[in-house]
Amino acid sequence: MAAYQLVAFDLYGTLLDIATLAGKLSAVLGRDATPLLGPWRKAQLERTWELNRMGTYEPFDRVTAWALARVAPDLDEAMRARLAAAWLTLPAYPDAAAALATLRAAGARTAILSNGTRAMIESALAAANLPIDVVRSVDEVGVYKPDPRAYAMLDDMAPAAATLFVSSNGWDAEGAKRNGRTVAWIDRGGPAPGIDPDHRVRSLAELAGIV
Repeated sequence: MAAYQLVAFDLYGTLLDIATLAGKLSAVLGRDATPLLGPWRKAQLERTWELNRMGTYEPFDRVTAWALARVAPDLDEAMRARLAAAWLTLPAYPDAAAALATLRAAGARTAILSNGTRAMIESALAAANLPIDVVRSVDEVGVYKPDPRAYAMLDDMAPAAATLFVSSNGWDAEGAKRNGRTVAWIDRGGPAPGIDPDHRVRSLAELAGIV
């Protein structure tokens, strides 16, 4: 019997490996895209936080395109569109499929709570062959994580006490924890949450021991 009825995952960087984008982008660019990826991701996230502060909203595909134009203004529009399309087919971490199967076998429902648009999420999940019970996008509330309204969508799926939120992004884990959620942070070497999560693991495989 699972300890949690629902295990809700962040998508980018948690189930899907953003670092692998470098290879995809390099193939499109014809040169090493590793120096581009970090600034692009940083600008992407910072744009979502800026929009939250401004009290306005733009879908994540537009944010992603804006961020790329910001850090790579030398690229033409067609090239930027090809690079942005790589977000639709990000591969999963090697242990993601097995972890999801283990959770389901234990009786837990799985969900995605992501900044991505529904189309982006569903495309990426299909490409990565990851079965998820429920997909929720912040498009539904028009505000990005870590705004409390984003995490409140979890309440539509299961009681808070029976829900575990999982993210490898420290800012995301912290946002969920500040919102009163039970949180598992996957420590992959990135910045840690500003407040302690309920669980700290180093891989998706370790979640089985929690759930």
